[in-house]
Amino acid sequence: MKTLLQCIDGFIDNISVTDRQEESITGSVNNLSTCLLKKDNGLSVKETFTNGSYERDTMIRPLDDIDLFAVLDFEEYKTDLGQLPTPQSVLSKIKSYLDKQPDYKDKVYQDRPCVSIELSKIYFDVLPSFEISNGLYYIPNLDLSGWTTTNPNSHTDELNKTNTASKGKLKKVIKAVKHWKRENKQNMPSFHLEEVAISVFKAFNIVNLKDGIEKWFEYTPSYMEMSKFKSNDEYTKVKEKVKKVYSKLKDAADKYEKNEAEAVKIWKEIFDKEFNITDEAEAKEVSKALSEGALKIGGTGLLSKTVGNVVPPSSGFYGEK
Repeated sequence: MKTLLQCIDGFIDNISVTDRQEESITGSVNNLSTCLLKKDNGLSVKETFTNGSYERDTMIRPLDDIDLFAVLDFEEYKTDLGQLPTPQSVLSKIKSYLDKQPDYKDKVYQDRPCVSIELSKIYFDVLPSFEISNGLYYIPNLDLSGWTTTNPNSHTDELNKTNTASKGKLKKVIKAVKHWKRENKQNMPSFHLEEVAISVFKAFNIVNLKDGIEKWFEYTPSYMEMSKFKSNDEYTKVKEKVKKVYSKLKDAADKYEKNEAEAVKIWKEIFDKEFNITDEAEAKEVSKALSEGALKIGGTGLLSKTVGNVVPPSSGFYGEK
């Protein structure tokens, strides 16, 4: 069995975006940007840029959505009174245009507050925006009742700065927690999850990934903000779930020094199938011993080639050699 730290490293590799996926996403983003930036398309897009977990390198597999800001020319959209247009009118205009493009036909729909395109099971979300100044932008409210302000680059800059200070551990911890969140259907906004991680890593020195993940679950309840959740009920449920996971991690930490194998099993229980605890060479050795009838199982359930009852040799899948 691999050590706990080796298992965590392998787990992060298993859920991280591959180079091939990265190339595919980049190609799709470039094509979509080119389409939106055409001078004669009537959209008056001044520039586009990616944001969100893809841009910040905190995205995990399976891939979900890619956020693409479409910065519009206010002079072309302002009302007769010089005000911002309604978010819905802008979204409808973008959707109508993309619907007519051969590459995107029947793949476009509105997922407020953006227009989404599904390509190879990945959603590319086009978010209309108007630049204010100093990195501030107007983007549609979630309920499309008006516009709200955001500074998309400030969070990215803060995350990158903190990640560098942690020698690259911050983003890996975020990926691990995002996987847990997805697998357990926890309704904690990913953006807020990252905000909490930044706060924890600023306040505490992180020794390694084991320590970083433990500290995220330990201190997150203190940093969570109710206003970032859709309801008080969701906020409370997530907080209680986080506390339960930390209780398990604390139990694993107590076992770590004396019985690392038991600690590994607890982590496996928390992070499930992508948390691989078997060493590849060890797996091959076990498979060989099983086929030769040389594998034994001890009273504790551990496999061995020297002590315990012999495990009958395997004859292959469905009895085939």
